[in-house]
Amino acid sequence: MSTLKVNAITEVDGTAFPFDYTKLQRASSGGGADNLIFDDLDVATYKGFHFTAVFVPENDNIYPNFRFRTGGSSGADVSSAYYSYGHDVLFPSNSQSAASQGETRTEITLAPQIGNNTGNGEGLMINMKIFFADSSDNGASGQLANFITWGYAIRNDAADFRGGHGSGIYSENTSTYPTGFKIYMENGVINAQSYALYGLKR
Repeated sequence: MSTLKVNAITEVDGTAFPFDYTKLQRASSGGGADNLIFDDLDVATYKGFHFTAVFVPENDNIYPNFRFRTGGSSGADVSSAYYSYGHDVLFPSNSQSAASQGETRTEITLAPQIGNNTGNGEGLMINMKIFFADSSDNGASGQLANFITWGYAIRNDAADFRGGHGSGIYSENTSTYPTGFKIYMENGVINAQSYALYGLKR
């Protein structure tokens, strides 16, 4: 069996191939983070971001949540009650339920309550796409452009599996232009964690 090694990929004219998917961050930690906060993202270069994470909360049986953030490097939560979301919940054996909230929430809840017993493999695994509105969005589309989609798998406080997919939106107006986001627990900190963040170029 042979192995093909490639040092560079170029266009026909020899210029660098324009890869539009860029790894921005990769980290893991034993714990103690109040939240996973990503501020001052390069939203001029990237219209959206791909985020993957596995983590275990400090407290048991709690919800994982999401908020957009504004303000660049001195970011603050976007926390007005204009979030809407929905996700399904799949669980053994061949069963399903759902969770959804209209435009009344100050956050997006990403999954059912998760457990924290590392001996049982409890915690959250999530794969997200996060998109940001900006001034180049055309008219009313700016009110629709702050949205996320995701897939998740958890083990709850009884080490039972739950999985599903969801989507959510922040739709206050046509002029909310986030520059970051936050993943956080309803209470307590995030303990063991491993995550990666990728940029999706315009």
